[in-house]
Amino acid sequence: MNAKKRIYSAYANSAEPEKRILSPDFKILETFVKVANLRSFRQAAKALKTTQPLVSTRIKQLEEYLRIRLIERDRRLVALTPKGQEFLVHAERLIGVRDDMIDTFRDPATVSGIVRLGVSESIVHTWLPTLMKRVNNAYPNLEFEIEVDISPRLRDGLVRRDLNLAFLLGPVDGPNVYSRPLCSFPVAFVAHEDIEFPVKSIGLEHIAERKIITFARHTLPHMALRELLARSGLRATIWASASLEAVVQMALDGLGIAVIPPAIIEKKVDARERLRRLNTKIKLPNLNYVASWPTAPDASDDTTVRKVVAIAAKVAREWPKIA
Repeated sequence: MNAKKRIYSAYANSAEPEKRILSPDFKILETFVKVANLRSFRQAAKALKTTQPLVSTRIKQLEEYLRIRLIERDRRLVALTPKGQEFLVHAERLIGVRDDMIDTFRDPATVSGIVRLGVSESIVHTWLPTLMKRVNNAYPNLEFEIEVDISPRLRDGLVRRDLNLAFLLGPVDGPNVYSRPLCSFPVAFVAHEDIEFPVKSIGLEHIAERKIITFARHTLPHMALRELLARSGLRATIWASASLEAVVQMALDGLGIAVIPPAIIEKKVDARERLRRLNTKIKLPNLNYVASWPTAPDASDDTTVRKVVAIAAKVAREWPKIA
């Protein structure tokens, strides 16, 4: 007996045979997507405000209609079959098209609620103000609670569901967290114009002779800097700060060399005029930022977050032309 016949046989022998569907509707598709992303029938039922038996029924109806097994049920956590993974892409795309259609004709004033947004400071100093203006123009009744912090703490906030959305350094791993690329910022050595260096290309050994001021400990930029120094067999005094504002100010005061994205000083007149990017061939990894959000307990919350993410992705693509 092949796999398709086994599925039908299992349904036929069930004490309560499921009603066959003529075509999967959006409720069934949304149920499948929720089960796939939460990896749990119980959690999906809770998120959809329905019962676990009804969730199971919808998945069985979908599998019967497609004549394929979408979900493996022989584990503690739900796992998608290869065909289930493939179908998930199509289901999410179809739901997205429906949402876009509704958004096109729905009054933006009906979009309301509170978005708890976590933001890395590099985003704060670059395109966050533009994003907030555009979101306000599009959805004037949407409220925000903004928390600025380092990426590791923002990641923890997403996992705990203290945040609905975060713009942070990626990648962000987690079975219940979505991520979408936003932008990439180059990182450079920046110092006050009065600090003298050789006219030729500056080596890491010259930089290591001075204080180096950068992102907080345990962040990707900080760890990349320490690894670079270690590979070169150099020791340096590093001042770490969770506040990029403080890093820039210390660089302006001539206290050391800042390791930051030059983009964050573009809108600061004093910093732009008095700080200079050092002439060096040292390569530092770019800061790759993503938008991440946890699977929402309520579908409307998820829809609202996705609206903000769509605008953020557009603003990030246009930076720095919009600066």
